[in-house]
Amino acid sequence: WFLVEKKNLINSKSLLLTSPNEKKLLNKTFVNTEGIKKIVVEYGIRKPKFDKKRIEKKFFQNFKFLKNKKFFLFLGRFHKKKGCEILLNSMEKILRNNKNIYLLMAGPTNNYKSNLINLSKKLKIDKNIVWSNFLKNELKWSSIYKCEAMVLSSHGENFGVSIIESLSMSRPVLITNKVNTAYYIKKTNSGFVSNNTVSSFYKILNNFLKL
Repeated sequence: WFLVEKKNLINSKSLLLTSPNEKKLLNKTFVNTEGIKKIVVEYGIRKPKFDKKRIEKKFFQNFKFLKNKKFFLFLGRFHKKKGCEILLNSMEKILRNNKNIYLLMAGPTNNYKSNLINLSKKLKIDKNIVWSNFLKNELKWSSIYKCEAMVLSSHGENFGVSIIESLSMSRPVLITNKVNTAYYIKKTNSGFVSNNTVSSFYKILNNFLKL
């Protein structure tokens, strides 16, 4: 940092950041970033163009079980920072009184994902959860199009691309205040924001289902 990186950043025209909150948090890192120019860029998603009937058909060819079912969608990599245990434990509380909601968990397979699958079985909610590998292209967009809402119970997220992709498809988002774009979600009333705890995330899931 002292020999190379700090000089690189001070000499740069600017650091590009994805949200005001990321800019704010940068001042609390383990190094002194004073003197480094910072700009928040308006990073967004171009809404895709496709035939809705075609992608709907493609989705149910891959996820027959979810046909005529309401489901939440988690879309991203499986990592501890994503707070998926919060999501699963919140779903367990939801399913006590509402057996007709499902959850599609889509992301690359790794040890953490295997642990989550075991947790869903331990919580006895595995019948309401569909596990998928990483989704891309039309299958990704069709899963967003068909879900009730995108969910992200994260412990930390600079931006959350899947959240913005969902908004581009007019899908509400249910996230924690640790997602740095939560400010925009609150400002535009385009979803619900919770703390990164089971009780708080359960509350926004439940409130959403009551709408």
